[in-house]
Amino acid sequence: MIKRLFVSIALAVPLLAQVPVGGSAFQQNEWLRVPDPIGRQLVRQLDGQSGPVIGKPLSANEVRHTEHVLADGSRTSSSEAGRFYRDSTGRMRTDSSTFAMIFDPVAGYKCILTTRSQSYTKVPVSSDAAVTIAVDSHGFSTSSNSGKSKQTGAAPVTEDLREQFLNGVRVKGARITTTIPAGTIGNDHDLKVVSERWYSDDLKLLVKSSNSDPRFGVATYELTDIVQAPPDPSLFQIPPGYTVGGR
Repeated sequence: MIKRLFVSIALAVPLLAQVPVGGSAFQQNEWLRVPDPIGRQLVRQLDGQSGPVIGKPLSANEVRHTEHVLADGSRTSSSEAGRFYRDSTGRMRTDSSTFAMIFDPVAGYKCILTTRSQSYTKVPVSSDAAVTIAVDSHGFSTSSNSGKSKQTGAAPVTEDLREQFLNGVRVKGARITTTIPAGTIGNDHDLKVVSERWYSDDLKLLVKSSNSDPRFGVATYELTDIVQAPPDPSLFQIPPGYTVGGR
């Protein structure tokens, strides 16, 4: 049975995650993430890529953007760009400006590289493990969440979106709208949280996602400049000169 875990840079230990059997977090409707309707605290969660996916090597740019509207109407925003790589054996790597993460199902480990200190943390994983990896400049990572959070009020409404080509890839999309009823978290009117995700069945790849939450703002993820060719094998090795150590 496929073991379920996700990678946490902050803790550098395997934790339980909701990645379905078969190595894809996005089969049928299981890839749809239902937002926590009663969450009171903003938790940094990053969309990322799941695997292992065999025989579909590629590389691409990852772009994340967040925007918040403050009580006085002013806006704050931030963006983070990185790279994602996957080879034909299912190895994956994702980079940010200060961190990188490698998942190697063949050798049976995950590795977190810290650019600043040129150090790494290496943790063994089972050869049949399925993971979702994501990293930004703060070293956060997360897994996709298929939604076992508490629910109140009406069930989330799922809307299938018309297939299209996005960044050169055919994708299917869906939108989930979750209503937080008035009074649930002290809100004086209903709040609507809208998540949208676009996924390539052919490449087993999340191409774009967005999450709009009136409590926290809008967060988007997009994969651009997708090149379907094997990346440099050295990307999945610990770089020369890196030593074992923490962050």
